Amino acid sequence: MGRRQYWTDYWAKVVLCIILGLLVTFALTRLSSALTPQGLLASDPTPSAEAVPLLPKVVLAGYHIGEDQNHMVKAVFYLQNNSDQDVKDVDILCKFYNGKGSFVDRKLWTVSGTIPAGKGLKHTDLSHLLVNTRSRVLSCRITDLKVVRPPFFVLHRAPVGHGEKAAAGHGAAH
Repeated sequence: MGRRQYWTDYWAKVVLCIILGLLVTFALTRLSSALTPQGLLASDPTPSAEAVPLLPKVVLAGYHIGEDQNHMVKAVFYLQNNSDQDVKDVDILCKFYNGKGSFVDRKLWTVSGTIPAGKGLKHTDLSHLLVNTRSRVLSCRITDLKVVRPPFFVLHRAPVGHGEKAAAGHGAAH
């Protein structure tokens, strides 16, 4: 009877360990999904104070994101600046969703070119390596931008014939 009790206890402990292992695995997968960019530890980016009045006037007119043969994700963004100020360094947040509409990933893209006031820009040389390729649907929006400031100083070129001849200059005295 002791030997049979031993095997019964043994199999009961094995089944208990399997059940506990499955529960721990389930809990860890739920915790890891809570810690994704859409989860507990990340928030949506907030625009800078100078960008807030311009965000309605700088429009993401269109975008196309696709994957090439090397698994690099390439992005093309069409931006339209309807404001009266030049803007640069436009940050675009793209959220990726799977076929069921569940959140998969998000990436922040920066368009570093200057977009003149009242003009548009097509920016194509943006790529990311680490984008989850299970996604099928995405949504992008502008999250921040910078206003182009006038330069701190401007270099002026002297007109031709200004100053002394080269032979009489500093080099001729030595």
